[in-house]
Amino acid sequence: MQWINSHLGQITGVLAVAILLGVGRNKILPSVKANKGLLWTAWIVTGICGLILGWALSGVMGWLTGLDSVFGATIGAVGAIIALILGWHGVYLLIALIRDLADKTPDDDARKAALWVPTFLPAGISAVWGIVSNPRGLGTGVTAAVMALVTIVYAHMIVTAALKGRTGAKGWKWFATLVCLLAGVVMLHLVLFIDGVAADHLPGSWLIAARTLAGVLGLALGVAALKDLLADKQPDAYVRTFLRFGLPLLLTFGTLAVTTVSGHASDGGQILVGTFK
Repeated sequence: MQWINSHLGQITGVLAVAILLGVGRNKILPSVKANKGLLWTAWIVTGICGLILGWALSGVMGWLTGLDSVFGATIGAVGAIIALILGWHGVYLLIALIRDLADKTPDDDARKAALWVPTFLPAGISAVWGIVSNPRGLGTGVTAAVMALVTIVYAHMIVTAALKGRTGAKGWKWFATLVCLLAGVVMLHLVLFIDGVAADHLPGSWLIAARTLAGVLGLALGVAALKDLLADKQPDAYVRTFLRFGLPLLLTFGTLAVTTVSGHASDGGQILVGTFK
């Protein structure tokens, strides 16, 4: 009962959305498909419903990933992985949304994306942040590895689908670049976990060597990406590779290198998580 009272606003919002979508889809939408203005109205209302669902679902994910018991941590980890998959699926739906709106009429794909993108994406972001900011032992590493794998697969699928666009090729390249940036943020979770484990188990000289090589790799990918971008003012393969894999390395070990002399943190995770709390 306490949980229901704490989340009464989200529960009310979800029920209201269910009623609105049920009435709209069954009674109203079939009769307005020939009217462009009403189609835009339906698209906007659907998007608002998606935002309400996203707010509710992200709140649930924040609660799940904050559970402290062993059972709660397991449930939270599984829920976080599911939420991440849904979040990436929401990003994938953006491709259909953009292409559907090319004729300036929001048809079925656009309305579907308007509902699910704002529903799924906040939940995925909330799940990743909840796991990063509330680490709980070895299970965190398993969760991070699964999240990284899901991210690699989905990022590849989305980038491949986006770059198939025959019109607006430059715009699709930038879209793919943003997707890779988002993927790099998720991959950061795994890099932080590995760095934390290394800090606990590797001797000092070996730890410094490992961090140095990882940081240099991130820097090298960054230099290649910069050269790629300056060559034709378009983000090509090197830029996308850097954002997915080099950026997490550079953020973790670059930040750590800058603050090592202060002695305020023993690993990159403590620095980055502490910065954004």
